Amino acid sequence: MSSLGFLAAVNIVIWIGLFFYVWRLDRRLTERERDR
Repeated sequence: MSSLGFLAAVNIVIWIGLFFYVWRLDRRLTERERDR
């Protein structure tokens, strides 16, 4: 049971990190296009 909860927590952390990274990258690209 504890191992399953640990896997779920790791999966959630990975998804949040991936989403934040993509969101930040998208913002950077939009700002670059805005300057141009």
